[in-house]
Amino acid sequence: MATQKPISTISYNTESFLKEKLEQWLKAHLISAYLYICHKGEDGDKDHIHLRLELNKRIDPMDLSEELKEYLPYEPKPRGVRPWRPAKEEDWILYALHDKAYLNAKYGGGEQGEKLPYQKDDLKCNEDYNLDIAYIRAKSYLKHTASGTLQRLKQGENPLNLIGEGVNPFLINSLSRALTDERSKLLRDTIQERDMWQHRFEVLVGEFERLGLEVEIDQDGVIVLKEMKKPKIRTRNSVSDIIAKWNKPTH
Repeated sequence: MATQKPISTISYNTESFLKEKLEQWLKAHLISAYLYICHKGEDGDKDHIHLRLELNKRIDPMDLSEELKEYLPYEPKPRGVRPWRPAKEEDWILYALHDKAYLNAKYGGGEQGEKLPYQKDDLKCNEDYNLDIAYIRAKSYLKHTASGTLQRLKQGENPLNLIGEGVNPFLINSLSRALTDERSKLLRDTIQERDMWQHRFEVLVGEFERLGLEVEIDQDGVIVLKEMKKPKIRTRNSVSDIIAKWNKPTH
């Protein structure tokens, strides 16, 4: 189906063959820009080239695929490209570079997060393409995604400053509420765990006293058991005092 929107593919052509074709299309005004990067083969794949085109007119991508069939004398089948896909500039650049933050946000830090990283200078484009500005746009886009905004909120950035940068206020509100809920749950879990361990400690102290042993904490925070001289009534507050003394930092 013909399109004029930016498209991308993975090419298995030789770089020299591909570059010649791209320059021909540029001079013929079929495309207005191209951007590509050479990748080493991973996960069983061959070395390949990620390619993005900005079309200058409506084109059937299958026609481009036909023109990119490259016949080499020592190979039984022609080299070529995979099917074409729509390609947003920011997403394409970040994935092409295997940007770690982008991969973690997009794929959850799984297998995709282990791919080889690449640098901006590894990207190649036509002479008129402003790669520096495109890279800045991509990194700025990453900061304003839900994942990027969440990380910035976790790091303590002021939500008003984020709104001032153009981040959607409804997104910030939703993420702030989610963070508050998460922190409230963490606090509740911490209190419950503290109460559970204090109860267990009370039971333990009671068992020692039943055996005629008294629990004390020395100046280094080490528990010391001593023979009880006379029975004493152990209250909850006295157990809390023992725990507090145990947790007191030593010098």
